[in-house]
Amino acid sequence: NESCPYTIDVSGPFWTSKRLFDITVGLALLIATAPIALLVAVLVLFDCGMPVIFWQMRIGRHGRRITIYKFRTLQAPYTARGEVRPEDRRVSVIGRLLRLSHIDELPQLVSVVRGEMSFIGPRPLLPADISSDANLRFAVRPGITGWAQVNGGTLLTVEEKNAMDEWYVRHASWKLE
Repeated sequence: NESCPYTIDVSGPFWTSKRLFDITVGLALLIATAPIALLVAVLVLFDCGMPVIFWQMRIGRHGRRITIYKFRTLQAPYTARGEVRPEDRRVSVIGRLLRLSHIDELPQLVSVVRGEMSFIGPRPLLPADISSDANLRFAVRPGITGWAQVNGGTLLTVEEKNAMDEWYVRHASWKLE
């Protein structure tokens, strides 16, 4: 285990078992959802074009940069004629369904298996969204979903999300999960 400069010990039995859970379930889900992922990739190709995967740099464990991957849900900002496509019309028909079902996040399973992410943990933030007191969240792997996301999500301020994510880091256990 890497040493952690933060105020919580993430080398204990819970965190070890959580990582084993992430690897086991992540691999099983990658295999089980491979046909769905292939179908989604084809649908996105015809709906939005190439590339079918969207990626974005976020901040993960120990403040390291990680890349998150999702199926693309937005069409290009310009039409084939070079006209500007209005922002509110960029989410494609398939993209809307992928977002509602969260299937757009299937590619993040690869990040879970690789150890960059976990199923549950603080959502990885964009560098611009990191508050000055966000250090505790970097003690653990970021999650595909997290405490703040299921308890308010986009309705919360950055500070509220950070407070909820820190609460999760301090109280994480199988009883909580």
